[in-house]
Amino acid sequence: MDDKGKLILPDFSMDCRDWLVVTPHDAGLPDEFADAPLLAVLSTVVLDEAQFRPASGVLTVGLMDDELPLTRPIGTGCVAAEVLELDGEDDGDSVSYVLPTPDRRMALVAEFNASAHDTELRDRIEALMASFRWAA
Repeated sequence: MDDKGKLILPDFSMDCRDWLVVTPHDAGLPDEFADAPLLAVLSTVVLDEAQFRPASGVLTVGLMDDELPLTRPIGTGCVAAEVLELDGEDDGDSVSYVLPTPDRRMALVAEFNASAHDTELRDRIEALMASFRWAA
């Protein structure tokens, strides 16, 4: 936070070609989600001959602490790591990622709804997270 109490994050980029990204205001959502500042809402859909399979997610921000959840790196050089357990729960219909800032004082948290059985949606989510970079 700066001296005026405003939260300032470094710039970041993601490859969002398969995603619609809107502000919380544009999505009709509050500025906070689960007591964390809500930065963006992301939506995508996989279409095939028989099905319409949507997924959506939110980007929030939080302070890093010493008790981080168990995570899985998603690739060499990737900022994002998949959260394996969030508060001891795993419902199978959601997936979360933590994206620490370069100074590791804060992190973005990306939370998506997508069935663990829908590998195409899960692959699309993971590709989006793998594309995340903090801008220099």
